[in-house]
Amino acid sequence: MKLRRIHICNFRGIRDQEVLINDYALLVGPNNSGKSTVIDAIRAFYEKDGFKFRASADSPKYPVEIEESWVELSFALAIDEFASLADEYKNGETDDGSYTLRVRKYFISKDPAYKEGTIYGYKPDGTLNPNPFYGAKNVQSGKFGDLIYIPALSKVDEHMKLTGPSALRDLLNDVMSEVVEAGDAYADFVDGIARFSDTIRDERTSDDRSLSGFESALNELLEPWDMEFRLRFAPPSANEIVKQMVVPELFDRYIDADQDFEHCGSGFQRHFIFSLIQLGARYVRPRAQRKTKDFVPSLSLILFEEPEAFLHPPQQEILARSLHRLSNDDTWQVICSTHSANFVSKNIVNIPSIVRMHRETDRIVAHQISTKDWDQIISSNQAINQIAANHQKMKKRLQSDDMKPEMEAIKHFLWLNADRSTLFFAAFVLLVEGPTEVALINKLIHDGRIQDLDCGLYILDCLGKYNIHRFMNLLNQLGIMHSVLHDDDLDKDEHKDINQLIEDSRDGKLTYQVVRIPDKLEAYLGVSSASSPHRKPQHLIYLYEEGAISQSNLDSFSQIVQSCIPGDVKSII
Repeated sequence: MKLRRIHICNFRGIRDQEVLINDYALLVGPNNSGKSTVIDAIRAFYEKDGFKFRASADSPKYPVEIEESWVELSFALAIDEFASLADEYKNGETDDGSYTLRVRKYFISKDPAYKEGTIYGYKPDGTLNPNPFYGAKNVQSGKFGDLIYIPALSKVDEHMKLTGPSALRDLLNDVMSEVVEAGDAYADFVDGIARFSDTIRDERTSDDRSLSGFESALNELLEPWDMEFRLRFAPPSANEIVKQMVVPELFDRYIDADQDFEHCGSGFQRHFIFSLIQLGARYVRPRAQRKTKDFVPSLSLILFEEPEAFLHPPQQEILARSLHRLSNDDTWQVICSTHSANFVSKNIVNIPSIVRMHRETDRIVAHQISTKDWDQIISSNQAINQIAANHQKMKKRLQSDDMKPEMEAIKHFLWLNADRSTLFFAAFVLLVEGPTEVALINKLIHDGRIQDLDCGLYILDCLGKYNIHRFMNLLNQLGIMHSVLHDDDLDKDEHKDINQLIEDSRDGKLTYQVVRIPDKLEAYLGVSSASSPHRKPQHLIYLYEEGAISQSNLDSFSQIVQSCIPGDVKSII
């Protein structure tokens, strides 16, 4: 079973929003954009570890159109899971060949037919069943798999305790159960307890008391009732052994001594926590074969907030790959919220898995590129191939595989590195042709020539004018406001068509400005061009530092850049 869709209604800042979920999903966006809201809505559905909807904290703080609050989850089921699902909840086969289960949990209900805090399933006809899903609430437990939540700030002891629920206890219980059933050690342990029982019963204290004597004395008093009292030493179960007898320890080889977990760095603690989760995927034994009428789906759903926290970039890369591998398992799924462009860049191979959260005035909105949307972007990006076909010089610069749609995904995978993936978290993006413009604009901002840009601005190097429309199409789908600044190259030859393609890629709501620099940047600034393209950034910055660019030209260019940024872009700082 895998979670495929979340529909949230009137939960905190989310009015009415659906989010599609892949096997591995990343929630990205600026601070206070609703990433944790989505995760907490799922937690409130499961009520794992006592987390529940609280009206005081989780009710909307704005006027609502409908006086209710709920979250719906839609699951894709394996064939055997669907077969064991009660007929009244079978929603049938979807377009992609999977079988679905759709359920809703009410937090606030104005309809007396639906109780608050109760889960209801959808019927095959698409209507909500008025009876609680599988009856009583305790029966619903386990019908949606297991939820594992790792908060942004968590201590390792929360996942290590053995006296209460924890990842370590669940893992050890499962391994111990297997050992107890199959191993000789437990049988020897039971025999040892029997021998201990026989011996200890006759052991006597200094004043001649013993357990056997206590039994005898009590039984003399019970004699008229024909009843006999006995003391029995029962061997502990596997769970009791884990809870009462196992003591987890950490040995630090560097100092050659035991180490307290709380004295370890936060990075190690989070790595240790996830290592337990990874072991869970490998060590938990397969579920027993289901009975025909028993619906017990297999799913371990990990909600991981800011997995990159306290980890340096190479460690983030390792964790990103590990999470992705884990999500490839048929019974595991991962949903992460992240602030790390480096973390996102390691998962850019599957752009539809990225969900960009964004706050618009009084509501939270989710933007994501579905597989269908991605196909449309690829199709739109092919417009440049027709331009190349009409201009011989441009056509010669392209390879035959550049014309193929399959190349689009490869290009985005290569382009959206840790730097460019910052666009997912930006409040506003300024698209420019290349590193020369990025270097100069950042230098002008640093020197105070361009001001009032503390608005979550990111300046995006598009790797050339020919790719600007590609990034515009991406930003349009992700709901990211942007402007474009590029050379007009005298609007001649192929550049005339490229300039028009950029204009045609505008979004009426999201594209603030498309500004053309007359001719090219160096000519506009009144300086010579570099001897080779790769020297352009260093050449221009050198001329700037040497004072070779006139103050009036710098002021004019600064004003152009300033005009590309709206004054009311909300700051995320």
